[in-house]
Amino acid sequence: MTTPVAKTYDWKQTLRTHGLRATPSTLATLQCLEHASQAMSHDDLTQQLGEQAPDRVTLYRILERLMQASIVQRYTDSARTQRFALTQRAAVGLFECDNCHHVIPIERDPALEAAIGLVKSYLTGHGMTEREITLSSHGICPNCNRTISK
Repeated sequence: MTTPVAKTYDWKQTLRTHGLRATPSTLATLQCLEHASQAMSHDDLTQQLGEQAPDRVTLYRILERLMQASIVQRYTDSARTQRFALTQRAAVGLFECDNCHHVIPIERDPALEAAIGLVKSYLTGHGMTEREITLSSHGICPNCNRTISK
């Protein structure tokens, strides 16, 4: 689970810095992601935004532009559902519990960053250019482990 941030970002300035327009839909999407306790799916965002939610295509386009500007990061869970989180809070990957399906970010760590660097070097050495490397792990989360062991 990502940790909610205490301060509110100046999203208008952030968008301008990246050459993006600060539309009401884009600002509402960013504020929703900022206050989310974990990465959100497209449907989660639509539901959370309620009446402020743009139509499906517009929301996809907003998320795509935010990803291109590295403001938002996309993850894909085991059900192949795309989930989105702010890059400032994004982790190197995700752990998904096989029991409760809760998705927990794998926090950045020098050892994990080094391992990802090794994968990049391997790919480059074999003539491949990676677009994205995401760490994905599945198993049983601490809460379910405690429940199972009782």
